[in-house]
Amino acid sequence: MLISFPILFVFVVLVNNELTHALDQAGRDAVVYWHNYYRAELAAGRCEQRAQSWADQCTYSHSDTAQTFGENFYAYVALDNATRAIEHVVSGWWSELIYRGALGPEPGSTCIPFTGAQNARGIGHWTQLAWWNTNQVGCGIGRCPRYKTYVVCQYRPAGNVITRCVYNVGEPCSGCPNNCNQTSKLCLN
Repeated sequence: MLISFPILFVFVVLVNNELTHALDQAGRDAVVYWHNYYRAELAAGRCEQRAQSWADQCTYSHSDTAQTFGENFYAYVALDNATRAIEHVVSGWWSELIYRGALGPEPGSTCIPFTGAQNARGIGHWTQLAWWNTNQVGCGIGRCPRYKTYVVCQYRPAGNVITRCVYNVGEPCSGCPNNCNQTSKLCLN
């Protein structure tokens, strides 16, 4: 199965964690680790700031920037720490594939399509995580009175574009434009 994903790197914006409840380095590492963990499983500055700003609003809906960024959000009941919250949330998004399944490619095609039918399966968080050319992610965690913990992750380039491929099936690393990590099977920038 071909997954030509670049390994994700978090673009960090330094902020005062006490005032904004922004992720610390362990939280950022968890964002990259869990996103790359699931993307690898499938294969055999600025994003974080926007995501944090939206998470701090405690508004359980997509932000205005969701038109230009892919965006996943999740309300979590309790926060023991940012690393565990990120693991729980990203694992929950990935489990959409396990519980709802995805539609395969049409006969003769290698494209796992994002179609209206695919979208109707309720796997939009999973498809954003798996989107073939997403190479930037930024996440924020809001401490909210109603939801307790509110996690927002924004992705660039955005995925979930109707009629486009989530990814192409094929030999791992064969679609990487530069180099490929032979262990994770993810493309390197």
